[in-house]
Amino acid sequence: MIKYIVVVILILQLNSFALAHLCLFNPPQREPFWGVPISPGDNACYKTNSNCGNTTAGAPVQSYKAGSTIEVFFQQNYNHWYQPNPGFLDVSISYNGDDGEYTQLVPTIDDFNAWDMVTQTNYSLSVPLPTQTCKSCVLRVRYISNNAGEPEPDFYQCSDIAIQE
Repeated sequence: MIKYIVVVILILQLNSFALAHLCLFNPPQREPFWGVPISPGDNACYKTNSNCGNTTAGAPVQSYKAGSTIEVFFQQNYNHWYQPNPGFLDVSISYNGDDGEYTQLVPTIDDFNAWDMVTQTNYSLSVPLPTQTCKSCVLRVRYISNNAGEPEPDFYQCSDIAIQE
């Protein structure tokens, strides 16, 4: 029985490294997107590659007026606060695809000690859009945890948007 309990604990600990950490609800993130509510560890939100989590760009899911302010709604699905070097979350835009240069749209949000990794924190930010238009650009939300104890400490979600005159 004790061996069985130890095996279950080890499996749960190993699985905690392959779970979700950042979700983008508005504008909708690229696939998979299952919408709100979302539970801690949902795989729809585990994207660790800096080029939008290796998701494929698609047609814009939202169109906005240039220079307008939009509400961006996202969730820090798992908190990876690291005391020696706390991380941050940010929102930015690229006019040249996933691997293009990103321009930060709002000040960074400092990570915080949630005291529990499975803490889910929702953010709704008023984000001013640039006056530059685009038929297809990328809005990216990023969580840089700086947590040296994580095998993949940074998380990304992207949405394909258009900005019109």
